[in-house]
Amino acid sequence: MTTTTTRTPPKSTPATRVAVIVAEVAAPAVLVTALLALIAWHDAPDPAHALLWGAVSILFGTVIPMAFIFHGVRQRRWSGHHVPERSKRMAPMLFGCASVSAGCFLLAVLGAPRNLVTVYAAIIVEALILTVITKFWKISGHVAAAASCATVVLFVFGPAFVFGWLLVPVVAWARVQARTARLAEGPAEGQDLAADHDELDGHTPAQAVAGAVVAAVTVTAAYLLVGAR
Repeated sequence: MTTTTTRTPPKSTPATRVAVIVAEVAAPAVLVTALLALIAWHDAPDPAHALLWGAVSILFGTVIPMAFIFHGVRQRRWSGHHVPERSKRMAPMLFGCASVSAGCFLLAVLGAPRNLVTVYAAIIVEALILTVITKFWKISGHVAAAASCATVVLFVFGPAFVFGWLLVPVVAWARVQARTARLAEGPAEGQDLAADHDELDGHTPAQAVAGAVVAAVTVTAAYLLVGAR
């Protein structure tokens, strides 16, 4: 049986408060839900199909995976809905991969538009890559989600929407700030920060940049290989 270290919220400063807000507003589940709803509405021939495709894609893409995470929080398997501990991320990430794979199959059966299926294919591949990396290193899921959404919007709506990428450095700053705030507190009881730095909330700049690069490359490859068919 594993135990979860309980920590109080980081010391409140203006930067920390802004970082917390950004992390919640631009959380992966929030961004991906908005993206899936937008694409379903954009590509559907009528409102009925938009609702059907949007509901299925959001259910399997974010609702079911987040329900699993919140259940784990209630069971004290991890300390929060962002699952800050790298060592405990494998189960929710693998569950998310399975849910998205099921959703992708169902969307294909329902005749969902190419853009939606392409996004789902990209999510599956990206999630698998992030899961493998997370086994050894804590790459940023927040930044990866922001970069994924920005890249998808660029492919779907054109170069005029390149400004969506402005969100990526903002999210990266917020996640780095979260880690900085945790480190400034010092270790919790029985915790060695030198050994457990990937168990803290937030990320290093390298982890944030890596998340953006993996996401951008994965989504671009998905649109070139799948979306172009």
